[in-house]
Amino acid sequence: MSLSNRPTKYSRDLGWTKYVWLIFLPAFFVQPVVHGASALAWVAHIAAAAAFVWLYLRGQWVTGRALIPVVVVPLVFGIAFSPVNPGAYILFTYAASFAARFERTSHAAACIAGITAIGLGVAFGIDAPLYYWLGHGVFTPLIGAVNLHFAQVGRANEKLYAANEEIEHLAAVAERERIARDLHDVLGHTLSLIVLKAELASKLADRDPSRAAQEIRDVEVVSRQALKDVREAIRGYRPSLADELARARTLLDTARIGATIETALDAADLKTRDGAEEVMALALREAVTNVVRHSGASQATIRTWHESPTRRAILEVADDGRGAKRPEGAGLRGMRERVEAVDGYVTSTSHSGMRLTVAIPLEPVASARP
Repeated sequence: MSLSNRPTKYSRDLGWTKYVWLIFLPAFFVQPVVHGASALAWVAHIAAAAAFVWLYLRGQWVTGRALIPVVVVPLVFGIAFSPVNPGAYILFTYAASFAARFERTSHAAACIAGITAIGLGVAFGIDAPLYYWLGHGVFTPLIGAVNLHFAQVGRANEKLYAANEEIEHLAAVAERERIARDLHDVLGHTLSLIVLKAELASKLADRDPSRAAQEIRDVEVVSRQALKDVREAIRGYRPSLADELARARTLLDTARIGATIETALDAADLKTRDGAEEVMALALREAVTNVVRHSGASQATIRTWHESPTRRAILEVADDGRGAKRPEGAGLRGMRERVEAVDGYVTSTSHSGMRLTVAIPLEPVASARP
């Protein structure tokens, strides 16, 4: 039997209906009323009924081993009262209904069968009337079996609830990770541009005030665009490769890095694979941001092309800087995650600078391979 005492969500969702079945308890008092039981007998019956009701209410909120007394005590009461009150068979039925809630079906079925057998044995021992035999031989196993079925349904529903909660949790985690990656890519590029333009404006403030003012105006424009990009990232950013190529040229020019951009990739090709253009655009943004921030390069080359035999879109960003001098950061890891999510790959080499290549299949992997 399970050791858990935690009530299931299914049992909580039953609401008030689980208390309706106490309407059968008055059967326990038919014999004392009809045959005029003594005061002592009434006290015993009322005390037993009160204890049973307390256990019944407790039984709605416990599972596992905590159910054992909820099953055993009514069974003991039923055995004890049966010689003087045939209506005590109803307590066997309640015991079977709670036994049905043991988590292992085999245990529950064995307990129901055992309670039924004990009840029939008691009926034989006291030479009980026909309705007593029917109560033990028909109603006890029938109600036990029905409750066993509903207990199994409840556990299945509980697993379904748990699975749905896990799916919701994973979806929330994935969305947070997406927003974090998008914000990193969006703000990393834009803030680098703002810093560069602000530094340039500061240097030009004395000797060329009009040029410095223009750079500050550019900072304003870029800042407004950054705010727009952040809003789009939260909603679900969808950049285009053409826009990112234009941004890349602006950033490289501002950083005084010579830019050579060769685009031989038809934008329509990227539309054949859902998400391919977005992934490649954000990969370009991260790669160019890294060139400006970390490379110390004077020249950078950006190339895109369509590799026909393998049906792959290729992006290559190369520079003549210092190469890879530090461990892979969050930006490059985020790029790899995005690219690998669409079955692509990222490679990088560091020799006389840095060369980063992104390849994205334009068809499902099976048909994209040569």
